[in-house]
Amino acid sequence: MSRVLIVQPPRIAVWLVGLFIVEEETGMQQQILDERFSDMASRCGTGRARRWYWSQSVKTIAGLVGRGFRTAPWLIVITTLSGAFLLQFATANLQRVIMEFIFLLNHHVMPYYDSKHAASHLFWMYYTVFVGSLLISLIIGSFVAMIAKRREMIATITLSFVSLIMSVTIFWESVAMHYAVDPGLFPRIIIKQLSASFLIVIGGIIVREIRSAAARSLSDA
Repeated sequence: MSRVLIVQPPRIAVWLVGLFIVEEETGMQQQILDERFSDMASRCGTGRARRWYWSQSVKTIAGLVGRGFRTAPWLIVITTLSGAFLLQFATANLQRVIMEFIFLLNHHVMPYYDSKHAASHLFWMYYTVFVGSLLISLIIGSFVAMIAKRREMIATITLSFVSLIMSVTIFWESVAMHYAVDPGLFPRIIIKQLSASFLIVIGGIIVREIRSAAARSLSDA
């Protein structure tokens, strides 16, 4: 007796589409994709069916993002602007907070550094601020996702894009205004901001996955 092999669509593509589903009825799009994938796999082979599924997944995600903006534009705008304000405020004051914490640990006495230890201090200060900014991005991304219920990914991706544009604009505006900013630092700024933007989206994914797991547990109960 021959055994029927059931071909499954690409798991990552299925997962990505699921992240952007906004309403219950839009879940039908994923079901239709799965049915067409099975049909194409039986007719044209698994490889071609997987390539087709990936291309259709990208189109489906684009459609879901557009629908999310159309159905709740003010929710996306308000959550994005609120997140951008919080992100800018928190990162702008992060170094000052760290310095005050060091000052407090040293019993309100600012430590003295010679030239050798000053370089080490600046090195660790930079990476402490860098890691702190990443954690702030993750927290704010999660916060924005919690507010933008069922549109977590749209809100966090929009915030990550806005944050990137703001950082680039502020940097080059500072250069144009002849502030004490070295243009050679731009690649480092971009890497730092891209990392922060990535963590913002990760925050949205975490919140979305928690909500999806909670919804599945309720439906199974």
